[in-house]
Amino acid sequence: MDCKEKARLVIDYEAKTASFSRAVTVFQGKLATSAKEEYDRLQRRVDEARVESEGARLALERHISEHGC
Repeated sequence: MDCKEKARLVIDYEAKTASFSRAVTVFQGKLATSAKEEYDRLQRRVDEARVESEGARLALERHISEHGC
């Protein structure tokens, strides 16, 4: 059985996880050379991307649990 909502949630989770990964890569690449302000901005972006990724994962898990798909 196909579940369009599950497919949508999987795509959203994959996109947000990729965004988190990119944010971490940028942060790591500039870690030693960043001014304090840029470091803080990059750290906030990593944190925001992590929270978005976790939210997408939880939404997917909740859907699977409630919908049984």
